[in-house]
Amino acid sequence: MKKTRMISLFIVLGFFYPWHKVHSEMIKKGEKLRTTMEKNVNPHRNFNMYMDFTSRIHSTVEKDILDGSPFSTESFKLDIMGKANDKISYRFVQKFHNKKNHVDKEEDLDNVEDHKMYDPITIDLAYLKYKYNEKLSFLIGKQPVSFGGMEYNSKDLHIDRYFDVYKNKENPIGINFIYTPKKNQELQLQMVNSHSRKLDEEIHPEQVNHPMGYSANLNWNLFNKTIQNRWSYSLFQESEKDKFWKLLALGSKLDLKPISIEADYILSDEDIEKNGYFTKIIRSLNSDYKDFLSMRYKTYFLKFKYNFIPKWNFFAKGIYEVGRSKTRIQEVYGVDQDQLLKKGCTYYGGIEYMPGQEDLSLYFLYKKQKVDYMNFVRQENKDKDNHSIVLGLSYRIKLF
Repeated sequence: MKKTRMISLFIVLGFFYPWHKVHSEMIKKGEKLRTTMEKNVNPHRNFNMYMDFTSRIHSTVEKDILDGSPFSTESFKLDIMGKANDKISYRFVQKFHNKKNHVDKEEDLDNVEDHKMYDPITIDLAYLKYKYNEKLSFLIGKQPVSFGGMEYNSKDLHIDRYFDVYKNKENPIGINFIYTPKKNQELQLQMVNSHSRKLDEEIHPEQVNHPMGYSANLNWNLFNKTIQNRWSYSLFQESEKDKFWKLLALGSKLDLKPISIEADYILSDEDIEKNGYFTKIIRSLNSDYKDFLSMRYKTYFLKFKYNFIPKWNFFAKGIYEVGRSKTRIQEVYGVDQDQLLKKGCTYYGGIEYMPGQEDLSLYFLYKKQKVDYMNFVRQENKDKDNHSIVLGLSYRIKLF
């Protein structure tokens, strides 16, 4: 009986062993093929997630009155970027707002339009970039306007960016063609939706249903980026026919490490005043005035930065801005065409410490601002003459 069982066992093993061997070889081949595919499929694919965090202690002194030293979170963002393949890349940035500080005094000193609570969470950027070849690519989706100027494209946004010049408070949606004929030359042609003011149809019957904006941006460098230039001209259709916002931005940088000097000139020609500041004042003085004031602003920037010892930077910047009326309104305190309504000077100075890496920055900033207004404006809002001190922290953390 035992012999019969042993013979049967050998027969079964002899029958199934070849199949077991084949199955094992198939498993090994499958694992090898999967490993090869994981290495070879989408070799350019990657995914990165960052968290940008900026916080500060901010104190302002105006007319010898100190507003205190409040702690505040200036910005908090999640930044996701990566590549689907060697042709397509993407970027998604989500911004988290502090409801209590929905209007930043540093960002917008004169903006009085749309004082409303922003969504606590907004999408700041959301676009795809398609690389057609080595010279031509394009962006499509929610993206920054391709303005020129070193100020707008500065990496020191957490320290001293002058926000009031670029009056788009939200990034638009559109498409941007980027042409790079040479290594240090770039031409951008962009078409986006225009963030124009909504007008009263009864007062302004000639409405533009879908206003658009167009920008041409030329970036070029010389002598291994010793001289850097960012120039642009932008034209945005307003909601009213034949009304436009035109912005010319010319910026240059001289980088003589460890010293750099930046200079910008910004011309903002507004057929409909973008921030609505002077329009609101005029309407408060004359209730019959239902139109919008037209303005022209000229702004000059000069910035100096010195990396005097490793990890330490000293920076100083001066800004001069003048605003003139393009509208003749004799019935309201004699406002005439090309009349000076605003003249302002702002000075920055400070020290930045970057301990070991550029993703972490500790900085001390002093700011002095003086703004003079025309007589009729002073009755509503007196001249500004204040200075502020800021102690801040900016950190960019890679999560994945």
